[in-house]
Amino acid sequence: MLRFFVWFVILSLCGPVQGQDMLKKQLDDILEGYSANNQFSGTVLVAKKGKVLYENAFGMADWEQGVSNKVDTKFLIGSATKSFTAIAVMQACEDGLLEVHKPLSAYLPELNQELGKLTLHFLMKNSSGLPVHLNRITELEHRDISSQELIALYNSVPLSFTPGTRFEYSNLNYQLAALVLERVTKTPYKDYLEKHIFKPLHMSHTGVERTGSKSMNKALGHDMVSGKFIRADENYMAYAKGGGDMYSTVKDLFKWDRALYSNVLVDANSKQQLFDGAPDTFGGYGYGFKVKPYDRNEGKESQGKLVRHGGSMYGYICNIHRYLDDEVLIVVLGNIRPYPTMEITVAIEDVLQSKGFF
Repeated sequence: MLRFFVWFVILSLCGPVQGQDMLKKQLDDILEGYSANNQFSGTVLVAKKGKVLYENAFGMADWEQGVSNKVDTKFLIGSATKSFTAIAVMQACEDGLLEVHKPLSAYLPELNQELGKLTLHFLMKNSSGLPVHLNRITELEHRDISSQELIALYNSVPLSFTPGTRFEYSNLNYQLAALVLERVTKTPYKDYLEKHIFKPLHMSHTGVERTGSKSMNKALGHDMVSGKFIRADENYMAYAKGGGDMYSTVKDLFKWDRALYSNVLVDANSKQQLFDGAPDTFGGYGYGFKVKPYDRNEGKESQGKLVRHGGSMYGYICNIHRYLDDEVLIVVLGNIRPYPTMEITVAIEDVLQSKGFF
Protein backbone atom coordinates (compact mmCIF):
# COMPACT_ATOMS: atom_id res chain seq x y z
CA MET A 1 0.00 0.00 0.00
CA LEU A 2 2.82 2.40 0.91
CA ARG A 3 4.66 1.51 -2.28
CA PHE A 4 1.51 2.32 -4.32
CA PHE A 5 1.14 5.68 -2.55
CA VAL A 6 4.76 6.62 -3.23
CA TRP A 7 4.37 5.66 -6.90
CA PHE A 8 1.16 7.73 -7.15
CA VAL A 9 2.93 10.77 -5.69
CA ILE A 10 5.82 10.38 -8.15
CA LEU A 11 3.41 10.21 -11.08
CA SER A 12 1.52 13.24 -9.82
CA LEU A 13 4.71 15.25 -9.56
CA CYS A 14 6.16 14.14 -12.88
CA GLY A 15 2.98 14.44 -14.95
CA PRO A 16 2.90 18.26 -15.29
CA VAL A 17 6.66 18.36 -15.89
CA GLN A 18 6.39 15.80 -18.66
CA GLY A 19 3.41 17.71 -20.07
CA GLN A 20 5.39 20.93 -20.15
CA ASP A 21 8.34 19.14 -21.74
CA MET A 22 6.00 17.88 -24.44
CA LEU A 23 4.61 21.37 -24.96
CA LYS A 24 8.14 22.74 -25.27
CA LYS A 25 9.04 20.10 -27.84
CA GLN A 26 5.95 20.81 -29.93
CA LEU A 27 6.52 24.57 -29.91
CA ASP A 28 10.25 24.16 -30.52
CA ASP A 29 9.50 21.98 -33.55
CA ILE A 30 7.13 24.61 -34.97
CA LEU A 31 9.40 27.59 -34.38
CA GLU A 32 12.62 25.84 -35.38
CA GLY A 33 10.89 24.91 -38.63
CA TYR A 34 10.10 28.55 -39.39
CA SER A 35 13.61 29.59 -38.35
CA ALA A 36 15.24 26.93 -40.54
CA ASN A 37 13.26 28.28 -43.51
CA ASN A 38 14.44 31.84 -42.76
CA GLN A 39 10.89 32.78 -41.80
CA PHE A 40 11.54 33.68 -38.19
CA SER A 41 14.25 35.29 -36.09
CA GLY A 42 13.29 36.48 -32.63
CA THR A 43 11.88 35.43 -29.27
CA VAL A 44 8.66 33.80 -28.09
CA LEU A 45 6.98 33.56 -24.68
CA VAL A 46 3.82 31.68 -23.73
CA ALA A 47 2.24 31.94 -20.28
CA LYS A 48 -0.96 31.12 -18.42
CA LYS A 49 -2.15 32.70 -15.17
CA GLY A 50 1.24 34.05 -14.25
CA LYS A 51 3.22 30.91 -15.10
CA VAL A 52 5.61 30.88 -18.05
CA LEU A 53 4.90 27.74 -20.08
CA TYR A 54 7.44 28.37 -22.82
CA GLU A 55 10.17 30.85 -23.76
CA ASN A 56 12.90 30.55 -26.35
CA ALA A 57 14.99 32.54 -28.81
CA PHE A 58 15.77 31.87 -32.47
CA GLY A 59 17.98 33.32 -35.17
CA MET A 60 20.37 36.22 -34.87
CA ALA A 61 20.23 39.64 -33.26
CA ASP A 62 22.98 40.62 -35.73
CA TRP A 63 23.39 38.36 -38.74
CA GLU A 64 26.53 40.13 -39.98
CA GLN A 65 28.36 39.71 -36.66
CA GLY A 66 26.82 36.33 -35.80
CA VAL A 67 25.23 37.50 -32.53
CA SER A 68 22.40 35.18 -31.45
CA ASN A 69 19.03 36.31 -30.13
CA LYS A 70 18.39 35.54 -26.44
CA VAL A 71 15.17 35.55 -24.44
CA ASP A 72 16.16 38.91 -22.92
CA THR A 73 17.02 40.52 -26.27
CA LYS A 74 15.19 43.79 -26.93
CA PHE A 75 13.11 44.41 -30.05
CA LEU A 76 11.27 47.41 -31.44
CA ILE A 77 7.55 46.63 -31.04
CA GLY A 78 6.11 49.16 -33.50
CA SER A 79 2.38 49.73 -33.23
CA ALA A 80 2.06 47.61 -30.09
CA THR A 81 3.22 50.89 -28.50
CA LYS A 82 -0.37 52.10 -28.98
CA SER A 83 -1.55 49.82 -26.17
CA PHE A 84 0.82 51.60 -23.79
CA THR A 85 -0.25 55.04 -25.00
CA ALA A 86 -3.90 54.15 -24.41
CA ILE A 87 -3.13 52.95 -20.88
CA ALA A 88 -1.23 56.18 -20.16
CA VAL A 89 -4.20 58.24 -21.41
CA MET A 90 -6.57 56.30 -19.16
CA GLN A 91 -4.25 56.91 -16.20
CA ALA A 92 -4.46 60.64 -16.89
CA CYS A 93 -8.25 60.33 -17.09
CA GLU A 94 -8.33 58.62 -13.69
CA ASP A 95 -6.20 61.47 -12.34
CA GLY A 96 -8.76 63.99 -13.57
CA LEU A 97 -6.44 65.53 -16.16
CA LEU A 98 -8.35 64.36 -19.24
CA GLU A 99 -11.80 63.48 -20.54
CA VAL A 100 -11.95 61.22 -23.59
CA HIS A 101 -15.04 62.95 -25.02
CA LYS A 102 -13.80 66.51 -24.54
CA PRO A 103 -12.59 68.45 -27.64
CA LEU A 104 -8.83 68.39 -28.10
CA SER A 105 -8.84 72.18 -28.30
CA ALA A 106 -9.27 72.16 -24.50
CA TYR A 107 -5.79 70.62 -24.23
CA LEU A 108 -4.02 71.82 -27.38
CA PRO A 109 -5.55 75.23 -28.21
CA GLU A 110 -3.08 75.73 -31.09
CA LEU A 111 -4.80 72.99 -33.11
CA ASN A 112 -6.82 74.30 -36.05
CA GLN A 113 -10.61 74.40 -35.76
CA GLU A 114 -11.18 71.07 -37.52
CA LEU A 115 -8.65 69.11 -35.45
CA GLY A 116 -9.63 70.91 -32.27
CA LYS A 117 -13.09 69.35 -32.50
CA LEU A 118 -11.65 65.84 -32.38
CA THR A 119 -11.75 63.89 -29.12
CA LEU A 120 -9.44 61.34 -27.58
CA HIS A 121 -12.26 58.83 -28.01
CA PHE A 122 -12.16 59.27 -31.80
CA LEU A 123 -8.36 59.16 -31.80
CA MET A 124 -8.07 55.97 -29.77
CA LYS A 125 -10.90 54.29 -31.68
CA ASN A 126 -9.11 55.10 -34.96
CA SER A 127 -12.11 57.06 -36.17
CA SER A 128 -10.73 60.57 -36.66
CA GLY A 129 -10.15 60.88 -40.40
CA LEU A 130 -6.42 61.55 -40.00
CA PRO A 131 -4.06 59.93 -42.55
CA VAL A 132 -2.34 56.63 -41.83
CA HIS A 133 1.30 57.77 -41.71
CA LEU A 134 3.21 61.02 -41.36
CA ASN A 135 5.19 60.14 -44.49
CA ARG A 136 1.98 60.88 -46.40
CA ILE A 137 2.28 64.56 -45.47
CA THR A 138 5.99 65.25 -44.95
CA GLU A 139 9.46 63.94 -45.75
CA LEU A 140 10.78 62.13 -42.68
CA GLU A 141 14.24 62.88 -41.32
CA HIS A 142 16.55 61.04 -38.94
CA ARG A 143 16.30 63.58 -36.15
CA ASP A 144 14.33 64.07 -32.95
CA ILE A 145 11.49 66.21 -34.25
CA SER A 146 9.85 68.31 -31.52
CA SER A 147 6.27 68.07 -30.27
CA GLN A 148 5.52 71.59 -31.55
CA GLU A 149 6.76 70.63 -35.02
CA LEU A 150 4.48 67.60 -34.97
CA ILE A 151 1.47 69.74 -34.03
CA ALA A 152 2.26 72.08 -36.93
CA LEU A 153 2.30 69.08 -39.29
CA TYR A 154 -1.08 67.86 -38.04
CA ASN A 155 -2.55 71.33 -38.57
CA SER A 156 -1.64 71.04 -42.27
CA VAL A 157 -3.78 67.92 -42.79
CA PRO A 158 -7.50 67.93 -43.71
CA LEU A 159 -9.62 65.08 -42.31
CA SER A 160 -10.74 62.51 -44.87
CA PHE A 161 -14.13 61.78 -43.27
CA THR A 162 -16.44 62.98 -40.53
CA PRO A 163 -15.02 61.79 -37.19
CA GLY A 164 -16.92 58.90 -35.63
CA THR A 165 -18.54 57.75 -38.87
CA ARG A 166 -16.12 54.95 -39.70
CA PHE A 167 -12.98 53.09 -38.70
CA GLU A 168 -9.67 53.83 -40.41
CA TYR A 169 -6.42 52.83 -38.75
CA SER A 170 -3.97 55.71 -38.36
CA ASN A 171 -0.67 56.10 -36.55
CA LEU A 172 -1.34 59.82 -36.25
CA ASN A 173 -4.23 59.14 -33.88
CA TYR A 174 -1.95 57.81 -31.17
CA GLN A 175 0.81 60.29 -31.89
CA LEU A 176 -1.65 63.12 -31.32
CA ALA A 177 -2.94 61.40 -28.16
CA ALA A 178 0.65 61.27 -26.87
CA LEU A 179 1.00 65.03 -27.46
CA VAL A 180 -2.18 65.66 -25.46
CA LEU A 181 -0.80 63.48 -22.67
CA GLU A 182 2.42 65.48 -22.63
CA ARG A 183 0.54 68.74 -22.38
CA VAL A 184 -1.78 67.84 -19.50
CA THR A 185 0.87 65.98 -17.47
CA LYS A 186 3.59 68.57 -18.20
CA THR A 187 5.89 65.60 -18.80
CA PRO A 188 7.58 64.37 -22.00
CA TYR A 189 5.83 61.26 -23.31
CA LYS A 190 8.98 59.16 -22.94
CA ASP A 191 9.44 60.19 -19.31
CA TYR A 192 5.77 59.65 -18.48
CA LEU A 193 5.84 56.01 -19.62
CA GLU A 194 9.07 55.42 -17.75
CA LYS A 195 7.70 56.82 -14.48
CA HIS A 196 4.12 55.51 -14.60
CA ILE A 197 4.43 52.15 -16.41
CA PHE A 198 7.96 50.83 -16.88
CA LYS A 199 9.44 51.54 -13.45
CA PRO A 200 6.41 50.45 -11.36
CA LEU A 201 6.38 47.11 -13.21
CA HIS A 202 10.18 46.73 -13.12
CA MET A 203 10.27 46.64 -16.93
CA SER A 204 13.99 47.40 -16.90
CA HIS A 205 14.55 46.33 -20.52
CA THR A 206 11.75 48.45 -21.99
CA GLY A 207 11.82 52.04 -23.15
CA VAL A 208 11.04 54.67 -25.75
CA GLU A 209 13.73 55.10 -28.38
CA ARG A 210 14.88 58.30 -30.03
CA THR A 211 17.36 59.05 -32.79
CA GLY A 212 19.84 60.41 -30.28
CA SER A 213 19.29 57.78 -27.56
CA LYS A 214 19.17 54.22 -28.84
CA SER A 215 18.94 51.16 -26.62
CA MET A 216 21.90 48.86 -26.08
CA ASN A 217 21.57 45.08 -26.54
CA LYS A 218 18.72 45.46 -29.01
CA ALA A 219 18.32 43.11 -31.95
CA LEU A 220 19.08 44.81 -35.26
CA GLY A 221 16.30 44.88 -37.82
CA HIS A 222 16.89 42.82 -40.98
CA ASP A 223 15.38 42.27 -44.43
CA MET A 224 15.80 39.21 -46.64
CA VAL A 225 17.45 40.10 -49.96
CA SER A 226 18.56 37.47 -52.49
CA GLY A 227 18.45 34.76 -49.83
CA LYS A 228 20.54 36.71 -47.33
CA PHE A 229 19.71 38.79 -44.28
CA ILE A 230 20.83 42.41 -44.56
CA ARG A 231 20.43 45.37 -42.23
CA ALA A 232 17.07 47.08 -42.64
CA ASP A 233 16.67 50.82 -43.06
CA GLU A 234 16.81 52.86 -39.88
CA ASN A 235 13.42 53.75 -38.39
CA TYR A 236 12.28 57.34 -37.85
CA MET A 237 11.61 56.94 -34.14
CA ALA A 238 10.71 60.50 -33.12
CA TYR A 239 8.04 60.66 -35.84
CA ALA A 240 6.45 57.54 -34.33
CA LYS A 241 5.88 59.12 -30.90
CA GLY A 242 3.03 57.34 -29.11
CA GLY A 243 2.26 55.16 -32.12
CA GLY A 244 5.37 53.02 -32.56
CA ASP A 245 8.48 54.18 -30.71
CA MET A 246 8.93 51.53 -28.00
CA TYR A 247 11.27 48.59 -27.55
CA SER A 248 10.80 45.71 -25.11
CA THR A 249 11.47 42.05 -24.34
CA VAL A 250 9.16 39.06 -24.00
CA LYS A 251 9.84 38.91 -20.26
CA ASP A 252 8.99 42.58 -19.71
CA LEU A 253 5.80 42.22 -21.74
CA PHE A 254 4.88 39.27 -19.53
CA LYS A 255 5.15 41.57 -16.47
CA TRP A 256 2.93 44.10 -18.21
CA ASP A 257 0.39 41.41 -19.11
CA ARG A 258 0.10 40.31 -15.47
CA ALA A 259 -0.35 43.89 -14.27
CA LEU A 260 -3.40 44.25 -16.52
CA TYR A 261 -5.20 41.54 -14.52
CA SER A 262 -4.95 43.80 -11.46
CA ASN A 263 -5.52 47.51 -10.84
CA VAL A 264 -1.82 48.35 -10.66
CA LEU A 265 -1.88 50.38 -13.89
CA VAL A 266 -5.54 51.27 -14.39
CA ASP A 267 -8.85 50.53 -12.70
CA ALA A 268 -11.66 48.22 -13.87
CA ASN A 269 -13.58 51.02 -15.59
CA SER A 270 -10.52 51.99 -17.64
CA LYS A 271 -9.91 48.36 -18.62
CA GLN A 272 -13.51 48.09 -19.78
CA GLN A 273 -12.85 50.92 -22.22
CA LEU A 274 -9.45 49.60 -23.27
CA PHE A 275 -10.85 46.15 -24.07
CA ASP A 276 -14.23 47.20 -25.51
CA GLY A 277 -14.60 46.42 -29.19
CA ALA A 278 -17.09 44.91 -31.63
CA PRO A 279 -16.52 43.87 -35.27
CA ASP A 280 -19.32 46.08 -36.57
CA THR A 281 -18.20 49.24 -34.71
CA PHE A 282 -14.80 50.91 -34.93
CA GLY A 283 -13.27 47.85 -36.60
CA GLY A 284 -13.32 45.82 -33.39
CA TYR A 285 -10.84 48.27 -31.87
CA GLY A 286 -11.00 49.22 -28.20
CA TYR A 287 -8.57 51.81 -26.89
CA GLY A 288 -5.13 50.66 -28.01
CA PHE A 289 -6.18 47.02 -28.37
CA LYS A 290 -7.80 45.06 -31.19
CA VAL A 291 -10.64 42.99 -29.76
CA LYS A 292 -12.07 39.73 -31.10
CA PRO A 293 -13.57 36.47 -29.77
CA TYR A 294 -11.66 33.21 -29.51
CA ASP A 295 -12.94 29.64 -29.27
CA ARG A 296 -12.70 27.76 -25.99
CA ASN A 297 -12.88 24.04 -25.25
CA GLU A 298 -16.04 22.17 -24.25
CA GLY A 299 -17.17 22.69 -20.69
CA LYS A 300 -16.41 26.42 -20.84
CA GLU A 301 -18.31 29.31 -22.31
CA SER A 302 -18.12 28.90 -26.07
CA GLN A 303 -16.06 32.03 -26.69
CA GLY A 304 -13.66 34.22 -24.78
CA LYS A 305 -12.30 37.71 -25.39
CA LEU A 306 -8.95 38.09 -27.14
CA VAL A 307 -7.27 41.51 -26.95
CA ARG A 308 -4.20 41.91 -29.09
CA HIS A 309 -1.93 44.19 -31.03
CA GLY A 310 0.83 43.73 -33.54
CA GLY A 311 3.58 46.00 -34.74
CA SER A 312 5.66 46.39 -37.88
CA MET A 313 8.62 48.66 -38.58
CA TYR A 314 11.66 48.52 -40.84
CA GLY A 315 13.23 45.16 -39.96
CA TYR A 316 10.84 44.25 -37.11
CA ILE A 317 7.44 42.61 -36.63
CA CYS A 318 5.73 41.56 -33.41
CA ASN A 319 2.45 40.16 -32.15
CA ILE A 320 0.97 40.13 -28.63
CA HIS A 321 -2.15 38.02 -27.92
CA ARG A 322 -3.89 38.18 -24.52
CA TYR A 323 -6.72 35.65 -24.03
CA LEU A 324 -8.53 37.34 -21.16
CA ASP A 325 -10.95 34.62 -20.07
CA ASP A 326 -8.18 32.05 -19.66
CA GLU A 327 -5.34 34.45 -18.76
CA VAL A 328 -3.18 33.08 -21.57
CA LEU A 329 -0.44 35.17 -23.20
CA ILE A 330 1.43 34.65 -26.48
CA VAL A 331 4.22 37.10 -27.36
CA VAL A 332 6.17 36.85 -30.62
CA LEU A 333 8.92 39.43 -31.23
CA GLY A 334 10.99 39.30 -34.41
CA ASN A 335 13.81 41.19 -36.12
CA ILE A 336 13.26 40.23 -39.75
CA ARG A 337 10.60 41.56 -42.09
CA PRO A 338 8.50 40.13 -43.46
CA TYR A 339 7.76 36.91 -41.62
CA PRO A 340 4.40 35.14 -41.01
CA THR A 341 3.87 36.48 -37.49
CA MET A 342 0.13 35.80 -37.37
CA GLU A 343 0.58 32.32 -38.84
CA ILE A 344 3.15 31.54 -36.13
CA THR A 345 0.87 32.91 -33.41
CA VAL A 346 -2.07 30.82 -34.63
CA ALA A 347 0.13 27.69 -34.79
CA ILE A 348 1.05 28.25 -31.12
CA GLU A 349 -2.60 28.92 -30.30
CA ASP A 350 -3.64 25.64 -31.95
CA VAL A 351 -1.19 23.67 -29.79
CA LEU A 352 -2.47 25.37 -26.62
CA GLN A 353 -6.07 24.73 -27.69
CA SER A 354 -5.35 21.02 -28.26
CA LYS A 355 -3.90 20.76 -24.75
CA GLY A 356 -6.88 22.40 -23.06
CA PHE A 357 -5.29 25.72 -22.10
CA PHE A 358 -8.38 27.53 -23.46
